[in-house]
Amino acid sequence: MGVSIDTFGASFIKYRPGVTKTLNNTSPARQIPLGKVKWEGDRLLKKVHVSRNAAIANVSDGGAIPPAGKQTYTDSEAYRKNIVGAVRVTDGILNNANTTENSAITVVKSELEGLLEAVRLREEWQFTRDGTGVVATIGATASGATFTVDDGRALWDGASFEIRDSTTTTTIHDEFTVSRLSRALTAAGEVTVTPSATLAASGQATGDYVVWGTGDYSSWGKDLTGLDKLIDDATGTFQSVNVTTYPRYTSPVLDNGGVDRPLTSTLYRQALAMIKQESGADASREILVLTSVWDAINHEELHGGEVRITPETKTVGLVLPTFQTMFGRISLMTAPLTQWGKMFLIDRNEISWAMQAELDWRKSDGGGIFERDNGSLGYVANALETAELFIDQRNRCAKIEDLKVSVKTAF
Repeated sequence: MGVSIDTFGASFIKYRPGVTKTLNNTSPARQIPLGKVKWEGDRLLKKVHVSRNAAIANVSDGGAIPPAGKQTYTDSEAYRKNIVGAVRVTDGILNNANTTENSAITVVKSELEGLLEAVRLREEWQFTRDGTGVVATIGATASGATFTVDDGRALWDGASFEIRDSTTTTTIHDEFTVSRLSRALTAAGEVTVTPSATLAASGQATGDYVVWGTGDYSSWGKDLTGLDKLIDDATGTFQSVNVTTYPRYTSPVLDNGGVDRPLTSTLYRQALAMIKQESGADASREILVLTSVWDAINHEELHGGEVRITPETKTVGLVLPTFQTMFGRISLMTAPLTQWGKMFLIDRNEISWAMQAELDWRKSDGGGIFERDNGSLGYVANALETAELFIDQRNRCAKIEDLKVSVKTAF
């Protein structure tokens, strides 16, 4: 028998340089806010005008003048949120993969750039959430070698999460680390999760919260205050303002009582009309609608009847998914991690990244970013961003909820 490729043991393998990136690390939401807020100090504070002077009356000749009244103002406050990340590399890997001569990518480029991309991606997720740290809810299967959740996009492989009771949120039922997700959704549209160890039946149930991190590293109540909280009409307290007492300091929200319904052009018109009614905003301005890629399909299909094709036409579809009304024009933007079944109508000038410290590496005593670990052969680098999302006039933005959406992938 002669020598073949398979049996000749002295052949080298030709490795191609570079790394194929299958993970979507884009963060378009970072570009949306146009408000400019940089700050120092204990907290960020602004005055909110919550009621008018009502000392106005129509009286007869010689009649009494109402007692003097006054305008009412209250304080709105925002506090800093810290986002951190850490990288550790050993002396051995620094020596082994310091250049691309014998590795697909340098270890420094892989780990440092990779961590910053991951922080940005995590920030992208937070942008349209409510600041609680909840990334999913438990689905119909609540335990076992596999279980289900309503959304798997923030369940990264190798990341750890805690399960909190949705009613008594101080109760933590269990923790798990993600091994992998199944691409295909269940018949009910849920995502199947395979944890690194079987998840015990510890009292968790359908609808309980899956929260990023565990123990000291839990994000519960520490996340950035995203659009779902900024643009909302919920009662209670929002950034120190009692909106139960002052409900005018809320945003127009069109929901359907938790029952999903199709997107219609009427919903757009109603949302824009509410903004105009409550804020008096000029109708000539453009509103950005941020939504998921799947909700954007429903938006495009609203315009399907407007597409005309002639024999000379070589392009099918819309140039730009916009919608024009007498109250203004909306322009659609999609982001991969935006919530499903929701649309955020944003006046970009009202939303700010209240930035104290941009995302960057913390400097060591020597001025570099790596600090030597004297207890082992390795180096550690830490990244930090200190910021919060802030909204000025809430009724210049709106939200449409409870929209029907057909999602086709778990990732």
